[in-house]
Amino acid sequence: MSAAPGSPELRAAPPPGLSPRLAWGALAALAGLRVAYWLLAPPNADEAYYWLWGRHPALSYLDHPPLHAWLQGLAHATLGTSALALRLGPALSTLGTGWLLWRLARRLAPDDAGAGPRALALAFASPLLAMLTAFAWNDHLLLLGWLLSSWLSLEFLDEVQRGKRGRTTLLLGAGLALGLAGLSKYSALFLGGAVAVVITRDRRLRHLWRDPRLWLAAALALLVISPVLLWNGAHGGASFRFHLVERVARGGQVGLMPLGPVRFLLPLAVAVGPLLAWAALPPAVTPAPGSYAALNRSLALAALLLPTGFFAALSLLAPALYYWDVVGWLLLVPAAAVGGRPRLQRGHLAFGLLAVALMTAHATLLPLTAFTPAVQDDDSRMTWGWDEVAAAVRQAQADRPGAFLAASDYRSGASLAFALDEAEVKVLSRRHSQFEGWLAAPTLAGRDALLVVEAREPMEPWLAGHFAAVRRLRTVEARRLGLEVKRYELWLGERFGGAP
Repeated sequence: MSAAPGSPELRAAPPPGLSPRLAWGALAALAGLRVAYWLLAPPNADEAYYWLWGRHPALSYLDHPPLHAWLQGLAHATLGTSALALRLGPALSTLGTGWLLWRLARRLAPDDAGAGPRALALAFASPLLAMLTAFAWNDHLLLLGWLLSSWLSLEFLDEVQRGKRGRTTLLLGAGLALGLAGLSKYSALFLGGAVAVVITRDRRLRHLWRDPRLWLAAALALLVISPVLLWNGAHGGASFRFHLVERVARGGQVGLMPLGPVRFLLPLAVAVGPLLAWAALPPAVTPAPGSYAALNRSLALAALLLPTGFFAALSLLAPALYYWDVVGWLLLVPAAAVGGRPRLQRGHLAFGLLAVALMTAHATLLPLTAFTPAVQDDDSRMTWGWDEVAAAVRQAQADRPGAFLAASDYRSGASLAFALDEAEVKVLSRRHSQFEGWLAAPTLAGRDALLVVEAREPMEPWLAGHFAAVRRLRTVEARRLGLEVKRYELWLGERFGGAP
């Protein structure tokens, strides 16, 4: 229901925002760019890596929880190997994420018909949100589960702060959605912390700590993520060690990185969209205490500060990637959509449309960094050339039918597996990865290997030492629009002997 004149829901009516016509126009352009990416861009290395997890079903995995991999396995089993099957999950979750953003914006401004499309346009014009809802990574499910749990939590807490008991179905639904988010990525835990902060800070909500339903919802979330706990229990806490120890104490030493927070926060601000952040953080209209808008802002700020503070602190000790903090900005987008500031909103749309168009061209035509060879951008460049590499490997397999497939890095190993639609690829690398759980070395002893290497992990004495002898068979160039994008080498490794 809309707030009556003089009600405490809002202290003042918000100024008009971006027009619905402009929001719909931006959404149409963003949707066209998104579909072009899904259909035309080759899989990036991590998309192929997580696809390969789906070919090796397990309770969990080294890098992340298993939900995305399970869905990739289901998509492959029903639709085979294709761009459609790979990105069907992100396409469906994007619809769900958009619906939740729409609902939250309309909940904040029930009389504003343009709130929904405005929220969607602002969200998907954010380069960070555009990227992580498009990629077939674990993040698209994290964002959907995070938003769903947030929405249900807000509805429950709003009922309680208005003196009602609060519907149990809302609370248990929030716990279930939080568990699904946690089954996608570990950073979902920050939402549980944010809800705890909101409950603790508000005297009208503190009695919930004595409500057994709250603990039942937490137990439900824990039950949903129990496969992760069981897998780690069986593997000596491998995933937790990987994230909490190996990433920080690389090489066995921990060193202070004073500029780490700058390297983390500056790309984050650009990726979110600086004008969107400006529109979202200082409220144009201060919500009235006790209103749904105030509750939403309280949860949004807690959900921003907890992960951002954690990753900024972590960046003092180890590299922290800006996109890890995507969840911190989600709940601020609907508030920014209904808070007025049309100039900032238009500026963000212009910035976002240009950025997303460049990102789409970068992924579907050629990496734009190919024009500047001095810039190292192997993650983008190595999406190209795998059809040619696969053809070279198939030709070599015809001459050496008993040779197993191998690569010198998890990224090239995953891309090779996707290009060949082959689940069994061995990766020989010093870097810890999920590949270590597949194709045990003793089963390969004495066999030859067709080994793909590239400049980031070239043929070197340590790698050659796995074999009695190595011989380069050919070099494969990946070219786009007349420019060399990437170069790969195919080697024959004779008589595999395990680690040197």
